[in-house]
Amino acid sequence: MSALIPVPALLIVFLLVPATVSAQSAPPVIGEIEVVSHEVFETGGTAPYRLANRLHVRTRERVVRNDLLFESGDPVDYELIEQTERNLRDLPFLRDARLETTEVDSDGDGATDRVDVRVTTWDRWTLSPRVDFQQVEDRTIWELGASEKNLLGFGKAITFSHRQNLDRTIDRLTYDDQQLFHTRNRLTATLSQLSDGYDRLFLIDRPFLSLRDPWTYTIGAGGFRRTDPIVEHGVEIDRLPHRGRWSDLAVGRAIVRRDAHAVRLLGAYRFRSDHVGAERREFGIAEVGLQAVSHRFVRLTHVNQFERTEDFNLGTESHVTLGLASEALGGAAGATFVAAGHQQGVVFDDDHFVILNAAVGGRREGALWRNLSASAGARYLLKPSPRTALIGRLDYVHGHRLDPEVQLRLGIESGLRGYPVRQFTGDRSLLLSIEERWFVADDVWQLLSLGVAGFFDSGFVWPEGAPVRIGDLRSAIGVSLLVGSHRLAARGGIRFDFGYALNPIDGVKRWVGSAFSDIGF
Repeated sequence: MSALIPVPALLIVFLLVPATVSAQSAPPVIGEIEVVSHEVFETGGTAPYRLANRLHVRTRERVVRNDLLFESGDPVDYELIEQTERNLRDLPFLRDARLETTEVDSDGDGATDRVDVRVTTWDRWTLSPRVDFQQVEDRTIWELGASEKNLLGFGKAITFSHRQNLDRTIDRLTYDDQQLFHTRNRLTATLSQLSDGYDRLFLIDRPFLSLRDPWTYTIGAGGFRRTDPIVEHGVEIDRLPHRGRWSDLAVGRAIVRRDAHAVRLLGAYRFRSDHVGAERREFGIAEVGLQAVSHRFVRLTHVNQFERTEDFNLGTESHVTLGLASEALGGAAGATFVAAGHQQGVVFDDDHFVILNAAVGGRREGALWRNLSASAGARYLLKPSPRTALIGRLDYVHGHRLDPEVQLRLGIESGLRGYPVRQFTGDRSLLLSIEERWFVADDVWQLLSLGVAGFFDSGFVWPEGAPVRIGDLRSAIGVSLLVGSHRLAARGGIRFDFGYALNPIDGVKRWVGSAFSDIGF
């Protein structure tokens, strides 16, 4: 057996690798930091809005300050200021955030001595019944429960729900803490009882919060038991019993930190155990990798979330990881795990761009690749006017010797509107979608935003062994009604789609309707 470096020692080495930071001339320092928070509804409104504001517990100032990536007296770093604004906008209990800077020349010599920062946030209503409804052709996905995403203003979230999806019924309790013990560590815990089993998850992590961050870590474990459906032509033909356990111990260290990009060294120990039918897979994996990230953000509205600001990174993100399984780490020996990916923005203008992506991943056992998947895709956006958006999507996935529980599926639930649920299955998938959106009204009565869309979809999934032929593509056209509320919901909104199949299937109606609780595309 080949000698292995003990995994804990290997992870410690990663944390001790020195980081390279680009040298810069001494900038002015951060001066006063003012935090201003706004209520859910505009002040001075009618009685129901005033009552809602009184009942709502506003996000506490210390929660916002804890997410600031700078302090008074720090050298001014505008990348950190901009990243702080993006991080705040990502919080599920805030509907928007803005950071404004003011240069101050305190000694009158004509040079800026300090920069004062004003942080302004707008709260979202966070205590609500959890009512989710999706009508997928003749099948209904629904959820009932309650959720508080900003418990007592501390940014903690707790949710319990009862959900019926396409495969099973789920009773779930989730706790999410984005500032564990008022630090930048995060905790997520989930307990789920399924109609065909259970699901458990426990995760503590500290992500890279900016390009300047020197390190990250993840500690997690979980397990599940369920039955995975096998589908053919939209009909479930079998179910595979599936029982699994997993655990992760991962660290990352930034070895290069520059103004607009970073390079990070990654290391991890991962344990994976899956019992699927009569097949058993168990691996203990030592993993190393590299990640390179560059930033080129644009800020837009009226794309996926109506008037709410969205941040799009048109820079690059690349990663590659290599994992080796060993008996000494638990499980079988002789497997090699490989994953790599790249994302690249192609910019024509700040509101006209394409985001390209490609990825590959799988494992090598002996002389064979298994569960190998390669994908390529593109997201296109053109905003001819502030309240319209032309959006395009192209996705191709090529699977090779996929594990028995893994199927590529395409139908109305996965983007091919106009065709039944999971109508096409196989190991190679292609989907092309084009959608024009018109955002008609924003924040009506401070409750709803409305829009309409027209779309064209074309796609297919080729069964194993069948050649890929463009002539096999099935196409559909249709219209959508878009409904959102950035004050009341963290997700983009609800869309009602009505698709018409241009290539009908025998015995299947041409018109297919659906409702989804997210308008993201």
